[in-house]
Amino acid sequence: MTRKQVQIVKSSFQMLTPQRNRLAGLFFAQLLVREPSLRAVFRGDLRSQGTALFEGLAAIVDSVDRLYPIVPALEWLAVQSARRGLSDRHYPAVIEAMLSALRDGLGTGFTVEVELAWREAARQVATVMIRALEAEPLAA
Repeated sequence: MTRKQVQIVKSSFQMLTPQRNRLAGLFFAQLLVREPSLRAVFRGDLRSQGTALFEGLAAIVDSVDRLYPIVPALEWLAVQSARRGLSDRHYPAVIEAMLSALRDGLGTGFTVEVELAWREAARQVATVMIRALEAEPLAA
């Protein structure tokens, strides 16, 4: 990612923080529309899962310019999620659901430049997580 993209991701995320509960709800709604099969993965209290989602996203955003300190956590998350039923084939839907929630939260502030920065961040995170699945045959 470029420095400018890092700055864009961090500053846009700060703008979204007051909407965290609404955005988590939008994310899950968008994800389950795109991948209804994931209802079994995300069952139970979506509010607490939304809180965990936003906290995890905050950690990623914090480290977006240097992912290596959080790679073990991302790998663990990938394996745990896979054991619950989230496979590498679901990652595009997860990314699109996240972008949709960001688009809604930022409104006109969700420019092409903002979208490209978030797509690059998501691509990098997904790459780390998918590699973890490839290295962990029991996860899939």
